[in-house]
Amino acid sequence: MKHVDDILPEWALGTLDAGAREAAERHLADCARCRAEAARLLPVREGLTALVVPVEPPPEVLARVMAQMEGPGRLARFADRVAAFFDLTREKALAVLESVSDPSAWMPGPVDGSELLPVEVGPAREGMLAGILRLNAGVRYPRHTHHGREWNLVLEGGFREDDGHEVWPGEEQEKSESSVHGFTALDGPACICASLLEGVTSFEEEAASPA
Repeated sequence: MKHVDDILPEWALGTLDAGAREAAERHLADCARCRAEAARLLPVREGLTALVVPVEPPPEVLARVMAQMEGPGRLARFADRVAAFFDLTREKALAVLESVSDPSAWMPGPVDGSELLPVEVGPAREGMLAGILRLNAGVRYPRHTHHGREWNLVLEGGFREDDGHEVWPGEEQEKSESSVHGFTALDGPACICASLLEGVTSFEEEAASPA
């Protein structure tokens, strides 16, 4: 079993991103060794917290932070990844990521509870189907077969495959030709995922809305 010693200090200080934090906590639930190390670090965090005098941030700071978390620029950190993924310039990738916040940019998706934002790719991805899929929490994308390869890059939220494997923001997934899978968007914010598809897919079951 791979332990999480190298990220426990960041976990204790609360500086891990959401995906890494969730992964660490899942590991801690099953690993007594790492739980013991985590318990040793918690008093250090509490001692450091006690030294910090709470300060009420100015309203403009709070507004700026909320805009970064929820506004059009919240996905800008993925600009370089998305540029390489779709073979775009960084500027075009930033424009694509900002358009995620524009309701008029979306069209109905392939299953109930989903939306699709088409993306015009660069020459290295010519001939592929490309877009950003938004799958609302709890919505299942039905089991299907790939007649060609598929690549996914999660930008927000996440999904769980039928075999239990979870994919979180910043993680990529590749599906080979003839592979078969289905998945469900995790609870929380909608799963927003950049996708590239060679060929087509065939569905083995009906699309279903969340219970």
